[in-house]
Amino acid sequence: MTDPTDDAITTRTTADMSTALPSAYVRLLMDACWKAKSITELMPELPKGMKPRYVHVIDAIWHINAPHGQDTATARVGDVSAFLGVTTPSITKLIGEMADRGLLAKHADDTDRRAVTLTLIEQGLAIRKAYVADYHAHLGELFAGITPEACETVARTMTEALARMRADEWQTPQTKQEKRGNQETQDKQEAQGREDAAA
Repeated sequence: MTDPTDDAITTRTTADMSTALPSAYVRLLMDACWKAKSITELMPELPKGMKPRYVHVIDAIWHINAPHGQDTATARVGDVSAFLGVTTPSITKLIGEMADRGLLAKHADDTDRRAVTLTLIEQGLAIRKAYVADYHAHLGELFAGITPEACETVARTMTEALARMRADEWQTPQTKQEKRGNQETQDKQEAQGREDAAA
């Protein structure tokens, strides 16, 4: 079975890539994206001061540490970054905030003093139980009848659409014109600055 957490994009043939998706299906896909956003807005409200991103980081640390037990610090910042598919600096900042809030503990690595490993502490484990384990178990019952294959298809399609849109540089004609105008203004200002400096 395909791992639903795998963010690898399915390789497409040249023929597949060159066949445009009909506009009706583009509309269907974009509408599904809006529905997905609405789903996230229906999730249980977090405690005051808790960011949704904290829950993602907590879950990542839990999964990385799981093979050795939650008391064994094996998760590193880079591991969490790779698990979530986000940049290391952004994760470093979040982990600092979460340590200050008592959600996780940072441990110096005995073999490399520059490296830091992470474990969840009581409050972090409680957040994961309530907002991941218990809530996902509830959703499992709620989503009875939706097949694993359907979930995999949705996850794969959304992942691929996101990757393509992130790499896309398409702009509306209005945006292009505005950028061109801004660049011309900047060029004029730089030229004027050089003239003033030479005077």
